[in-house]
Amino acid sequence: MTEKRIGVVYLTDGKRDDLTYASAVALGLNHARGIDIHIAQSGFSSAPPPTVLRILQAKGHRLATHSLPTVDRGLPGHGHITSTAFEKAAAIAAVSGDHDVVCYLDNDTLAVRPLDLAAVAPTTRPLAAVPDLSICTGLDNRAFFENCDKHGLERRYFNSGFMAIDVSRWIGSGIPERFSSALKSHADFCPYWDGSCTHIDQCAFNLAAQGAWETLPVEFNVQKSAFQTSYWDRALIRHYTGPEKFLPAVAHRIDSQERSVLGRISCNCGELGLNIPPAYLGLTYKVNRLRRRADRIRISRLIGQLPGPSV
Repeated sequence: MTEKRIGVVYLTDGKRDDLTYASAVALGLNHARGIDIHIAQSGFSSAPPPTVLRILQAKGHRLATHSLPTVDRGLPGHGHITSTAFEKAAAIAAVSGDHDVVCYLDNDTLAVRPLDLAAVAPTTRPLAAVPDLSICTGLDNRAFFENCDKHGLERRYFNSGFMAIDVSRWIGSGIPERFSSALKSHADFCPYWDGSCTHIDQCAFNLAAQGAWETLPVEFNVQKSAFQTSYWDRALIRHYTGPEKFLPAVAHRIDSQERSVLGRISCNCGELGLNIPPAYLGLTYKVNRLRRRADRIRISRLIGQLPGPSV
């Protein structure tokens, strides 16, 4: 029996498809084997840029788009996190029939090193993910551990910007159904924050999973809180959480790895119109790194205290 290819799904409302397609191309350029990349388009339908399709096909990958209906859940977004995030489970469901393993990626992720997503497939659980480096370290939520204990929750919490899913276990787990319910209850009260919360879909996923997830190595989802640390330098996939993304590229935030990846994308996919700061402006990045020394030391220490991967 032929093994099914790994499926990768992005969810987009079309507003930042420069990020979506740049992320997909970066993954395709760095992935070790052919994968199927799906773009789930919430409330619209649009063909991918021809150069994006061409470069991915040249690397042995397949690209498809899927139009998802707009669902009004009566729940607002928050800042740069739009209400489209509520449809992550629907995006996963849209492509699950074609794959044994599906990886969901936010469009503000960027693969910066060679990798193989076969390494992240869950072994015993429906879901595998990386801890949220800001929340479960107590960096952003100092009362996180206290609140988990208070509300009977596991002291683990994953970032939903990268999730590896075993489709058969996922379907039978009840997580998609609990996610929909958790979205509604979370809008009124977040137990992780013991009150209101801005992490509109991520907390709901954690509540729905109820601890039934495997911990992946940090390198597969190094979030922006670890910016300019050794974890950022060793990342396979960087995740630009917060309002500042990898596009537009800015001199004081772009290092040589990022410049190299974006440069390859720009050369192959001119339609995306990337504007990359010249290398001679790299000094501003180094100055920014020195300025942020105390922040880097603090988050590095906190990440170093996290439990290791469970896979």
